Amino acid sequence: MSRIMEDISKWPIEKRETFLKDTFEKKMGKTLDLENPKSFSEMIQWVKLYYHDPAITQCVDKVLFKEFVKEKLGEGYTAQIYEIWKTPEEVNLRGIPEQCVVKSNCSSDGFNILLVPDKSKVDLDRAEKDIKENWFNRLKLHTNSFANYYYGVQPKVYVEEYLKEAEDSPDDYDVFCFHGEPKFIYVKTAHFDNGVNRDGYPVSFYTTDWQYMEVKYRDFPSRRDLERPPHLDEMLEISRKLSKDFPFVRVDFFENSKKLYVAEFSFAPWAGHSAFEPESVDYEMGKWLDIVHTAKPEYVKRK
Repeated sequence: MSRIMEDISKWPIEKRETFLKDTFEKKMGKTLDLENPKSFSEMIQWVKLYYHDPAITQCVDKVLFKEFVKEKLGEGYTAQIYEIWKTPEEVNLRGIPEQCVVKSNCSSDGFNILLVPDKSKVDLDRAEKDIKENWFNRLKLHTNSFANYYYGVQPKVYVEEYLKEAEDSPDDYDVFCFHGEPKFIYVKTAHFDNGVNRDGYPVSFYTTDWQYMEVKYRDFPSRRDLERPPHLDEMLEISRKLSKDFPFVRVDFFENSKKLYVAEFSFAPWAGHSAFEPESVDYEMGKWLDIVHTAKPEYVKRK
């Protein structure tokens, strides 16, 4: 999440381009080419800067995202929302259910999530103070990032159902979709600890027919012994339906023994700043995306 405490959305595009080029070189060890991007990681930066699709803005809002999924699939594919707070003044943790999850609509990676498996064991006053002071502050959320599609998101806090069996499941399944077609899946194993990202958890890549791929993120371990998920075929079919209108989206799932849930979308995994091994995979994914030639021209704004 950005630590820049000024409104990045107000920066001239040239300043944002320069900052992203510097960041990309520091994190990836190579120059960012925005005029003729070749790799997937470069194209993610291009999308963040230049691709203004209102449907992406809807889907990065974790409240409106649920409405998008409902429109495409019907009821029951996301955790149920109990309450939505649009201002700090509305927040009232005393009134939440005995079991629930409280979340920001525009944070990720375990930030701004309050798991409530037992309300009686939560310091409600302390949690409510933090939510009111920090969870609506645009400068502390993804709304103050280099991804233009967050600039139109109104910060909200919502209360949703606590799905214990799904919460206890060790694996999350993230399906990489290019122009409506799932290409591969990566599995995050035991990556949350009480709602917060653990360091060094395994990220393992598998084909859509569940063959282990000799691919990894440079900074993460990988496992080749993961069992095929029970809902794999349904996962892929849902991914096709949800991703068909986007050049690229990662569709994230979790499951329990009986049901598959859509967790969220990501349009910039790891902000496009996590190196792949082998590096050739990054360029192969760039061929699948080919954003400069496939982007809808009405959504491209270079100024």
